[in-house]
Amino acid sequence: MPSYTHAILNTDVGLITSGSYTAANFQSIANASARAVALDIDLRSAIRTTTLTPNLFEDIYEYNCPSDIKGNKIIDIQNQKDRTINDRWQLLSLEEFDRRKEGRVIDEFGDELIAKKMYEDSFVSFARDDLTNKLLLSRYVSDHEVVIDNLDAVSTWVAFGDATNVTLDTEYYVKGTGSINWDINADGGTTAGIVNPTLTSVDISGYLTTGSIFAYAFLSDSTDVTNFVLRIGSSSSNYYTITVTTDNAGNSFGTGLNLLRFDLEDKVETGTVVSASCDYLALYMTKDSGKVSETDYRFDWIVIKRGEYFDLLYYSKYTWQSSTGTFLENSTATTDYLNVDTDEYDLIRLKTAENIEMHLRNTQAAQLHRANYEMSKRRYLEDNPSQAMSLVQKYYRI
Repeated sequence: MPSYTHAILNTDVGLITSGSYTAANFQSIANASARAVALDIDLRSAIRTTTLTPNLFEDIYEYNCPSDIKGNKIIDIQNQKDRTINDRWQLLSLEEFDRRKEGRVIDEFGDELIAKKMYEDSFVSFARDDLTNKLLLSRYVSDHEVVIDNLDAVSTWVAFGDATNVTLDTEYYVKGTGSINWDINADGGTTAGIVNPTLTSVDISGYLTTGSIFAYAFLSDSTDVTNFVLRIGSSSSNYYTITVTTDNAGNSFGTGLNLLRFDLEDKVETGTVVSASCDYLALYMTKDSGKVSETDYRFDWIVIKRGEYFDLLYYSKYTWQSSTGTFLENSTATTDYLNVDTDEYDLIRLKTAENIEMHLRNTQAAQLHRANYEMSKRRYLEDNPSQAMSLVQKYYRI
């Protein structure tokens, strides 16, 4: 547990400032000051490590982004098994990442050249839409992939629940040469999707504890969609059920393309499944009964993968934690702790004193605290340079 609380900071700041202030004003100013220091400096004590969610997969680019990550401040993505001297990541802009994520090389005539993605082609970026963050990763990994169905043909896929008009769409797809398109009828039920009772048999016995099944879902309208459900098994009476309420990156379903991830560790068994020969699969949404008469929903590329375990290292923007250990962006109680070491605490103490004096209109005193802060900051950065990745702005392939 850290040593410095909100109350201790209030006492220490009171000793070096020249006026009185309310507890409410101090709380607001202390929070603003801690945020300012965290923005100004990549604090040593702000480094966090978390296991990457989900596991790292080949051809899966969206991952859960920690809610407390400070901007783009990634330090490293570390393989839990082993590492070589050439194993390093590059932080790219969103546009650069999108062009390079698949490792494809096109010559001057528009033809694709044979190019193998190497370990040094490990890329990281961020996608942000309406304050929803996605961590983007691309790397060669051995993820033990088995394609269950590319959904490039209707074949024996039929409607499930309120779905109707199951057709092949060769215009809009992510993988292969097509996707399966379906509509929602006017019946007013609560499920809609597709099912295949005579799927080409697939052995999933090696994936039951650590495997994940992925599928792309295109939603014409995400309104009134509660979840997606996948059933896989050896018959319509013997199957596993996995339900998801968010997309692969942990965000809410949105209108348009969504990557779904069904983790087999969350499965619920109905009957007795012969996991070595699964030839039954249903993929559908749970919806509101009023969601009727809509068109052009799609599924594409159902695949099972195991992936590899990686740890994500990054700088956090949460400078506080509660007395029970919950990390916080802002303090809400005098018993909250600052997530800092002694030298970092002094930076926040000086910045808070500066902002208190500014609040009290004591400009000269504020300037003195600011000068002391800048001097302490220089000393701190000499001993603790930032470990964050630098953005690669330009890239040339020779």
